[in-house]
Amino acid sequence: MDEKIALAAAAFSEYRHSPFSERRRMMVRTAEILEGHKEKFGRLMTTEMGKPLHSAVDEAAKCATGCRYYAENAERFLADEIVETPATRSFIRYQPLGPILAVMPWNFPFWQVFRFIAPGLMAGNVGAAETCVQRAAVCAGD
Repeated sequence: MDEKIALAAAAFSEYRHSPFSERRRMMVRTAEILEGHKEKFGRLMTTEMGKPLHSAVDEAAKCATGCRYYAENAERFLADEIVETPATRSFIRYQPLGPILAVMPWNFPFWQVFRFIAPGLMAGNVGAAETCVQRAAVCAGD
């Protein structure tokens, strides 16, 4: 675990400075891969966890839609916001936080990861995910 955290921290130190244009390019490419291989990814979900094939293929397509959404909108969502104050200039600036860890349930193996990683990557963060299959107590927070 320490090694994975160190790798994420090292990746973050460079990735956080990547321009939106580069993040957008990578996110759109991710969407293209998901769309182009949704049947393959669907079969993988079906084989590994027993998810119905139609639902699994739809899940991969939904992930592609999410990637495209954040590729198209994240820069606007994260733009500086001017705030009226007595100061000469006040604004809110959104900056990357760092490596983000997500512990996810198993029933939507792709979507659970993409719903946190797509906006996180577009914001300049990096992430790691762990799925919960037989660790229900951990997922429930016990």
